[in-house]
Amino acid sequence: MNAEDKNLLMNQVQTDVSMLSILSVISVFFIGALLPQFNSYDLSVKIPISFLIITTFAFLFSGLILSNGAQKIVSGDVRETERHLAYGYAIAEYLGVFLFVLSVPLAISIVTADLYLRIITFCAAVLGIGFYQFMGFSLLNDHFSKKNKLFSVIVILFGTALFLSQIYAFHFTVISVLFLLFLLLITILAPIKSFQ
Repeated sequence: MNAEDKNLLMNQVQTDVSMLSILSVISVFFIGALLPQFNSYDLSVKIPISFLIITTFAFLFSGLILSNGAQKIVSGDVRETERHLAYGYAIAEYLGVFLFVLSVPLAISIVTADLYLRIITFCAAVLGIGFYQFMGFSLLNDHFSKKNKLFSVIVILFGTALFLSQIYAFHFTVISVLFLLFLLLITILAPIKSFQ
């Protein structure tokens, strides 16, 4: 890696770590706004808050992994740099962005019973994540070039199933666990080149 490549990569990592810090703060804001609202928590409340907590840690640890990758960039260790970047971005994308975007409608649903606000939030989240994924901006495109459309559809279906199952109190916990397992699976598999 020449000096110019190192500088460009360092600038990219710095920008990405800054963005992850902002997203972490936004996630903490949601948690802070939700926790005082309830004296007792049933699963329809615990799960969206849990998703936001997981998201916060995903943003935090992906930022740390990317920051530590900067040392590998400086030392010129290409293999370790690629490893840090692959895991940092996978965690940020799948356990961070995907989980955060799809947990916002769930959080809104526990704060308000207003159907209009619930539907608008859900539509914005699903259309946004759909646009993000199907227009090729998501890392699914890079990590799972052959399966990215299928995985995109699965994420959107899970988002829809979560929203509806929370409202109708129908297998919400089961769908939530399956969604988390799916996100964990793609987070683990994404950096593995042989799987891509």
